[in-house]
Amino acid sequence: MKKVIILIITFLSISTISAQDSKAYLGVSLGYAIPGGDGSENVNSGINLGFINFGYRFTKQWGATLNLTSSGFSYKNTANGSAIGIAAFSVGPMYTASLSDKLSLDLKPQYAFSVAGVQKDIPIGIYKYDATYKGTGFVLGSSLNFGMSKGFKLSLNLDYTSFNFTEVEVQGSTASVSTSANQLVLGAGLRYNF
Repeated sequence: MKKVIILIITFLSISTISAQDSKAYLGVSLGYAIPGGDGSENVNSGINLGFINFGYRFTKQWGATLNLTSSGFSYKNTANGSAIGIAAFSVGPMYTASLSDKLSLDLKPQYAFSVAGVQKDIPIGIYKYDATYKGTGFVLGSSLNFGMSKGFKLSLNLDYTSFNFTEVEVQGSTASVSTSANQLVLGAGLRYNF
């Protein structure tokens, strides 16, 4: 047990000593999104786009992150609709561990304070309608970053997001719902450190 504690203290000390030339970054990402939750068996895997990936470090290890992401999925069976898209704004703390001079790991738990989902072409009778969902969620994000200095850097990302939709609007009528969904995103990003 003492050896484990010594290893943890040594790792954290090395992470603290390692210098970072960059305090902030702004980036974009692209990923493969695997759906989960209510009705996910009817949905194909899709694409996730990270439109805004922003982070700022207050210290060498601790900072904050703000992200805007969007995922798109198609249905296996057109009786459920043609496609669904989910967009989320999320914010949270960020812990950065320096693994070497040019390699770091960001751990980013976040609260998705604004989540919107759009389900397209839902067949109801002879007509097709769109539904818009609203809710919140949580993100467990991580990025393995290549390069610590200023300039363009690459990242490999693994993000798990859990959504909870509480409101749906169809044809101007709004109703309360309780629908859960989640996704696992495997992706890559390009960021500019400044």
